[in-house]
Amino acid sequence: MKTTVLGDRYELMEKIGEGGMATVYRARCRTLDRIVAVKILKEEFLNDQSFVEKFNTEALSAAQLSHPNIVNVYDVGQQEQIYYIVMEYVEGKSLNELLDEEAPLAVEMAVDIAIGICDGIHHAHSKGIIHRDIKPHNILITSDGIVKVADFGIAQAISRKTVTFGGNVVGSVHYISPEQAKGEAVGPASDIYSLGCVLYEMLTAQLPFDADSPITVALKHMYDEAVSPRSINPEIPPTLEGIIMKAMEKMPVERFASAEAMRNALLDSEGDSLAGYKRSNRNGKTMVLPAWKDQEMNEVVKKKKLRTPFLVGIIIAVLGLLGGFLSTMGAQLFPDEVAVPNIVGKDIKEAEKELSKVKLTMNVIKEFNDEYDKDKVFFQNPGPGQKVKEGREIKVKMSKGAELQKVPYLEGLKLIDAEIKLRNEGLELGKTDRIYDDKYEADLVISQDPEAGSRSKKGTKVDLMVSKGKTPEKVAMPKLLGLSLKEANNKLQENKLLPGEVKYQPNSEYYSDQVCSQEVETGVLVDEDSSIALTVSQGPGPVARVKEIEFSLPLEQDYYKVLIIVKDSQGKRQVYDELHRAGDTVYSAVKYYGSGELEIRLNGKFYKTMKI
Repeated sequence: MKTTVLGDRYELMEKIGEGGMATVYRARCRTLDRIVAVKILKEEFLNDQSFVEKFNTEALSAAQLSHPNIVNVYDVGQQEQIYYIVMEYVEGKSLNELLDEEAPLAVEMAVDIAIGICDGIHHAHSKGIIHRDIKPHNILITSDGIVKVADFGIAQAISRKTVTFGGNVVGSVHYISPEQAKGEAVGPASDIYSLGCVLYEMLTAQLPFDADSPITVALKHMYDEAVSPRSINPEIPPTLEGIIMKAMEKMPVERFASAEAMRNALLDSEGDSLAGYKRSNRNGKTMVLPAWKDQEMNEVVKKKKLRTPFLVGIIIAVLGLLGGFLSTMGAQLFPDEVAVPNIVGKDIKEAEKELSKVKLTMNVIKEFNDEYDKDKVFFQNPGPGQKVKEGREIKVKMSKGAELQKVPYLEGLKLIDAEIKLRNEGLELGKTDRIYDDKYEADLVISQDPEAGSRSKKGTKVDLMVSKGKTPEKVAMPKLLGLSLKEANNKLQENKLLPGEVKYQPNSEYYSDQVCSQEVETGVLVDEDSSIALTVSQGPGPVARVKEIEFSLPLEQDYYKVLIIVKDSQGKRQVYDELHRAGDTVYSAVKYYGSGELEIRLNGKFYKTMKI
């Protein structure tokens, strides 16, 4: 199998990923002898010149970045119709994969990851580059634990979780900033908002906003308030919740002034650095995290001025009451610690029994889930093995079974409209087979599988049969051998066919620039507008050969004027012109090149042909 090498330098080794816009390969740089990742733009975008220009421009901008927390871009290139970007190869996993395995993450881990992202995007912002698509898929974590942000300025892939407004806004809808969703200009604050959404998901295992339709999710980002992260995961410190909510403010000016400012807040979060942070929500209420104020401190000082004897009396009385109270209520005030059992995969009733054995309760949320049967537990928080106090409420998610979506009617729609309709219904485009059809115009859907009206799981791929237009007329393939490439192309067009791929190779039967092979043999019927591949000779061409011919003339007439015409690789020419009596035997040595035929004429009329 032939190895593909781009730019005489990057040897493609194996495919390692694919997105909406590009395919990623693991490759070896022959010049520096190192492993790299090569991202190649997909064929469907090559005809969109503005997209190709944007791809190149943004890739070149991203190549200016060099930072430990960024997947660095090494090179940008083009080879024929292949547009590619060469990037740092990262061994590890994406944050999206980590969340699938471990969400919600421990507070310390989530904060460390967020700090690494802040460092990366702050460096990019300082160079005037905005990412516009911060999401777990674009965050990589190396095997050494280093956080790296990928796809700076070039991650504008179109996918089912991507929403586009007016051709100006492209971003993953579950992490999109309000201003980006509105199609307004974006700046560093937009990346900060998206990072806030990612941090929210890391700590709660939930998206801040979700809905069946991408448009609905975008509207929620613009106008709704996210549920308090601490109400989902009480392990989140109040200060950290304040950081998340500040990053996710609707107005960019109310977020952190920079990614560096957010990083510093995260570094200080355990020290309660945001204890005084206030946020006005849409309901007119104000969230205030605990803080000492000057007035409160003054009250404390005043209380200390109480007379000592009076204080001692109060303390003794309180201690007496407390002693008696603890002797009877101590077990309830200070319950024992127990290990949380593993209830994932269990029936809800069985899970409740398991928790009650260790004196724990549960708060059940019902959600659709494709992997677990109905009434089975598929998530718990705190997780198995964690130590909690008796009586603690365990958050449990119970499967409602697979969410079934009604398959829409797609027949007669354009392919792109059918794909959008599928995505809006939570389904995906599967295989698309194209055939000629006299009923439907080109690019219209002819049929679908599963059929319209049936119900399928969310994410099911729907296969489509798409029209290539009316069945074309058939034409006979003309003979092109021996013609120049220009002559061959003209003859193809005269016969309503199209010039196809052209290959060049040495040939001893035809001279340089003559067609020496054609994809379809002469006389075979092919569809109109079919592309015909040709092979053109590079020479050296045929050498001269001699053919000795001998034949007797008929007796019908007294005399015959004998003409011999050669048709070979050099064309058509007359090589014999003599007058003979009837019944004479004609002898001749004919020089020819390549292959062809001799045509014999008697008195100007065709007599016979001979192969040479």
